[in-house]
Amino acid sequence: LREVLAEAGIEAVLTREADEFVSLEARVRIARRAGAGLFISLHADALEEGSASGATVYTLADEAVDEATQKLTERHEAGDLLGGVDLQGGGDELARVLVDIARTETRPRTHALADALVGAIGDQVGGLYKQPLRTADFSVLKSPDIPAVLVELGFLSNARDLKRIKSAEWQGALRDGIIEWRSEDALRTALRRQ
Repeated sequence: LREVLAEAGIEAVLTREADEFVSLEARVRIARRAGAGLFISLHADALEEGSASGATVYTLADEAVDEATQKLTERHEAGDLLGGVDLQGGGDELARVLVDIARTETRPRTHALADALVGAIGDQVGGLYKQPLRTADFSVLKSPDIPAVLVELGFLSNARDLKRIKSAEWQGALRDGIIEWRSEDALRTALRRQ
């Protein structure tokens, strides 16, 4: 996927290059320090019993936002909260207000990213879960200023999903969804600044 994105002029920074553990918070820090314009966490699921199939794209659940803001301001270094903005000396309340402002701008951008990815996956790969847009309280979605989604590519325990996951169409769909979102996001940003 990184090579397919590079061919389209999109630099991808991976949070890991090998089968090694990287904490969830470290993944977000890596994205922030790389100056990421978006964050996509890729996953594949599996079931030991029963069957399920299809891709799903997750965004941060609304009910998780307040709790996420509280935890972020308590646990992260002040410079890691909002792309290096110096919040030291401002207190927790200032940090919460600034994080909420960042989320207000980032949330619609995140939903637009999720929509673009689901559209591209549906058009090019198929095999979407019956409700492909979902919300959750995943740690990797809690960055207040970087649009972030978690993509469940499908189920490794399902033969059709496994075949789709291994296909080049997946990489193309993710690339095209990102390109579509990036183009629309640039237009929306330009309109907001007018």
